[in-house]
Amino acid sequence: MRSIVLATAAWVAMGSQGCGSVALGVGGSQGGVGIGVALPVARTEIHLLADRINRHRVTIGCRALAWDNRLAIVARRHSEDMARRHFFSHTNPEGRDPFDRLDRAGIQYRAAAENLAQGRTRGRDTYDDWIESSAHRRNLENCEYTHFGIGLYDRNWTLLLVRYVR
Repeated sequence: MRSIVLATAAWVAMGSQGCGSVALGVGGSQGGVGIGVALPVARTEIHLLADRINRHRVTIGCRALAWDNRLAIVARRHSEDMARRHFFSHTNPEGRDPFDRLDRAGIQYRAAAENLAQGRTRGRDTYDDWIESSAHRRNLENCEYTHFGIGLYDRNWTLLLVRYVR
């Protein structure tokens, strides 16, 4: 029996500044990454998950999310923290939540959400789990979000979605 754990948070908070980042493009038969994207050239599970999320968003009428390395770093740190300290939650043992982590990283936003998953090795499977969960799906399909970053460490996935203030 497989052990898969999911969590979600659709919190909205106030922020005051935008960011400069590049878009993760989706298209073509290869599902490739657009020019100027700050992701490594090699296809990774994170790339595959990002592509799936953006393909789905475009299909339902939302814009593709722009990749933001700062969000990916915050997400990766949370995934690593969960793995190393053996917890699975949006709130770490010190009581810091996604908004605290974004604030500490100097990321200012108007709205934010976080999806978590644990136990999967493939982005495809993580996507399938999230799309089958109403709360996770709601975050993925919220057209208000404009930027995202994904962190993966030892089968702990963190997805951060934000909308920056203009």
